[in-house]
Amino acid sequence: MKNEIFLKTERVFALSLKWGSVFCLVSLLLLISAGVFVRFVPISSMGWADEIIEFGFAWMVFFGSTVLWRERTHFRVDLIPLRLAGTVAGRILDICLGCLSILFFLILSYEGWILALSVTDRSPILALPKILWYIIVPISGTIMLGYTVRDIWFLLHGRSLPQE
Repeated sequence: MKNEIFLKTERVFALSLKWGSVFCLVSLLLLISAGVFVRFVPISSMGWADEIIEFGFAWMVFFGSTVLWRERTHFRVDLIPLRLAGTVAGRILDICLGCLSILFFLILSYEGWILALSVTDRSPILALPKILWYIIVPISGTIMLGYTVRDIWFLLHGRSLPQE
């Protein structure tokens, strides 16, 4: 029962990441289109939109990266892992790659937190705290770290990785 609740919660979380990324993309499309329109038909100033576009792009990229990492659909060179798939050597390689990924995400999350906490200025027009632009780095790094730990746990226990 607890496992079902966990899986359902994780699916809802994954959907929120996907839809967050889609929302950012649609917002970018609308704001950039409106900005182009306003340049040709000067009915209003949209100087504020640049800040939102910059913010939305950062969040879209990191939400999208997290979704791709969760589903293992990100770009990677998989010649050797595919050749070794289903073998003990392949499982060991996957575990080693997972451990390297953990190291990377630990560094990314740590440095992302330092960067986010060091930002003290505000955006020029909307006066939003700039930490909002940078906080997504450690958040997504931590989420990807969690998914990597999950994958290694499955590999160490001889189970196949979860499929979407």
